[in-house]
Amino acid sequence: MKQTVLLLYSLFLISCNQIEKTENRDHYAADLLSNDFLKFADSSRLDSLKIQLKNSFDIYNEENFRIADIDAEELSEFNFDFFLTRLNKILAKRELKLSAQKLNDKENSYEALINGDTIELHTEEELDKKTFWDAASRNFFRKLNEIMKAKNSNEKFYLLYGGNDLHAILLTEKQHSIIAEYYKNEPKEIPYKP
Repeated sequence: MKQTVLLLYSLFLISCNQIEKTENRDHYAADLLSNDFLKFADSSRLDSLKIQLKNSFDIYNEENFRIADIDAEELSEFNFDFFLTRLNKILAKRELKLSAQKLNDKENSYEALINGDTIELHTEEELDKKTFWDAASRNFFRKLNEIMKAKNSNEKFYLLYGGNDLHAILLTEKQHSIIAEYYKNEPKEIPYKP
């Protein structure tokens, strides 16, 4: 009898926890929606994207025109074609266009030309210390954020994960704070500044 009561009590607690999680997710999803998270999504996809956001807090769907798979290795090796098409689809919704290429073919040059401006993606020292993937990603997206700011955009790029799993997500500060609050117990899921 005692074991049955303990089992029922455990099931009750699990059920309450699930209800609370669902309510929290619904609250955060509603906050994101009221803060224009799906502003740039195609109208034909809005209903399904809203459902995905409410049911699983899916902020990773490329159809929201906010997120792109980057891959830090590709970026640090100047393989911009790997992700440039996707970034330009996102930016086109905001009436922006991005161009990026290696500045020159010199082996010891780590400079890129981004929308006509030269930036150093990483240094020789960062290459030697094996921190160049992270440095290149941060430098590249800092430059993109400067471009966004110069166009008076209220959005900026944040990064998710790292290495071959690196993603970039374009958010307002309010959208970022909602996502950060939702994932407060899972810090690796919180987008970070470049």
